[in-house]
Amino acid sequence: MSSQRSNFGDLLEPGFKQIFDDAYMEVPEVFPRIFRVDSSTKQDENVSGVTGFGLLQQTDEGESVQYEDPVQMYDTTFVHQKYTKGFKVSEELVEDDQYSVIKSKPAQLARAARRTAENSAANVFNRGFNTSYLGGDGKPLFSVSHPRSDGGSSQSNASSTGLPLTEENLEVGRLATRQQLDDKGMIIQIMPNRIIVPVDLEKDAEIITGSTGRSGTADNDKNVYAGKFEVISWEYLTLNNTMWFLQDSRQSQLMWFWRVKPEFKQDNAFDTGMALFKTRTRFSNGWADWRGMWGSKGDGQAYAS
Repeated sequence: MSSQRSNFGDLLEPGFKQIFDDAYMEVPEVFPRIFRVDSSTKQDENVSGVTGFGLLQQTDEGESVQYEDPVQMYDTTFVHQKYTKGFKVSEELVEDDQYSVIKSKPAQLARAARRTAENSAANVFNRGFNTSYLGGDGKPLFSVSHPRSDGGSSQSNASSTGLPLTEENLEVGRLATRQQLDDKGMIIQIMPNRIIVPVDLEKDAEIITGSTGRSGTADNDKNVYAGKFEVISWEYLTLNNTMWFLQDSRQSQLMWFWRVKPEFKQDNAFDTGMALFKTRTRFSNGWADWRGMWGSKGDGQAYAS
């Protein structure tokens, strides 16, 4: 029965591989727009930080330079996880069905791989207020008490009252983001330019940021947010339908590492004649620093983590 193996094994793989690749690329992913995407050649990636310096000190002629030591910040380790899925079909199915069933299966594997990546990336936000998922500083991504490495006052990048998305609250979040400091207490000049929302808030976000005039008022005031924010709505934001986030895309440190991008492979079981198909990928994601991000659950509830 060696001819059967070539009929549904070696000769089918190239076509199936093409179907897989085409399906994987058919819908643009959201997470590469939000995360810093990089590749990795190791089992994990370690990201660390060191503070900069405070303001220069006025020094009179002949006086010595005032020296200041940088401070070691926290470390973050990104451990790549493996994700797999497969399917198998009998040689009889291949023979009799003439691919009308199995031809679509590689495309479905590709979609499953893409959904897995999107879901994993979105979970950084879905779990962003959860104390079971902590970053290198011992706090969730969105916290009202991020510690400073130099022992200075803690900082917040979250709404402590669950502010809903309105024009007024967008200003609250924008100002809070602009006031974020580095671990020496210095101004960073964070400039939020994205609003990230579940699909339920896409319309509200577009109205607030896209109207020519100020939204929600009959006054002919200028909309100061027009053209200043990119709205990204994401189906995979599932913590609730009221949460919303601000991001400075230039300074945010949301990280994604590809160890192995989704790949498609095929083999055959010698004893049973089953054709085996699988997809496999390895990646890690998270955040190296909370700065450049601000978030609200939008539920009107107190938040103190």
